[in-house]
Amino acid sequence: MSDFESEWRALVSGETRCWWAGPARGGLAILAGVYGGVVQTYRAGFDVGLLRARRLACPVVAVGNITVGGTGKTTTVRWLVQRLLEWDRRPAVLSYGYRAGRKDDADPVTVVSGPEGIREPVGVSGDEPQLLARSLPGVPVLAGRKRVLSGQRAVEAFNVDVCVLDDAFQYWRLEKDLEIVLVNAANPFGYGRMLPRGMLREPVRALRRAHAVVLTHADRVSEGERSRLADQLLRQNAGLVLAEARHRPLALRDYAGGEPLSLEGLAGGRWAALSSLGQPESFEETLRDLGAGDVIPARFPDHHPYTAVDLAAVLKRVRQEGVDGIVTTEKDAVKIQPEWLDGAPLRVVEIGLEFLTGQDDLERLTRARIESRSRTSGA
Repeated sequence: MSDFESEWRALVSGETRCWWAGPARGGLAILAGVYGGVVQTYRAGFDVGLLRARRLACPVVAVGNITVGGTGKTTTVRWLVQRLLEWDRRPAVLSYGYRAGRKDDADPVTVVSGPEGIREPVGVSGDEPQLLARSLPGVPVLAGRKRVLSGQRAVEAFNVDVCVLDDAFQYWRLEKDLEIVLVNAANPFGYGRMLPRGMLREPVRALRRAHAVVLTHADRVSEGERSRLADQLLRQNAGLVLAEARHRPLALRDYAGGEPLSLEGLAGGRWAALSSLGQPESFEETLRDLGAGDVIPARFPDHHPYTAVDLAAVLKRVRQEGVDGIVTTEKDAVKIQPEWLDGAPLRVVEIGLEFLTGQDDLERLTRARIESRSRTSGA
């Protein structure tokens, strides 16, 4: 997270209390009114039929959220695709590809991976599509802003029978058979205000379009808080399927050689937490939960494309402060070149989605909606 992002979050959360904070929040509220008006007008175009969504030849499942910042979409998409594979489906992932590079040709669709393996490097694909491609071998992963085109390519080129959209609750040009919305239990509605006064992409009432909500990071709040949040969500949409989940560390590996390491190896040490996430605090808290004696944040903006200069600055800090090494996420690791580390130890924490409640209900809903659409479309 950049200094600008940190200062903005402190401002909109009310943490900043200096003399200019009130006028600044007032200015952001005006901008939020403009932004909210644009979003609602655009959405109304679809609601009244002035704008029309396209339908793919196969079922479409979307994973998204209503706030900016990390709610765990990529981890959830990976979990969902793994379930689809277990159910003998042929899924593809359609990603927006934030901070992706450009290819030499003008093709609006980047095929990151196919059944034969990875086709594009992270500099072209972006970090999240690259991570999904590496962790879901054989599954087509396509990136591009126009996911109507990505979906058509997936069906035509790979004969897929389900398309999973990553970060697509606000993508309305494609009809979706299932909308799964992730809500961060620790900060569910982004301080209750629209961007840029708060973190909401849409008003909370937009959850009426959702079929299911997964409360992520549910282990960060009490059972009572989760119950109150569930009641609030059901007041917005009584038909929601609700689930609760946490992001559980599954493994630790050495970046250089890929060898598995014990998670207990982080206990008692001083570690630099290298991340470019929407919610870096969650990653840092995970390291503390694993027993790290001291966690030194090394934050960069979400989806930041690392350079050798970035890593040199982190390494300088590591050496000055006597840190045992660097720990990063899978999403960040795909953007780092080995030569940038200059021999410094780098550990990669692999995170998985673990449901606390509602997993069976979510899986039943997913299968039912996919099978229903498959029967009517022949997919």
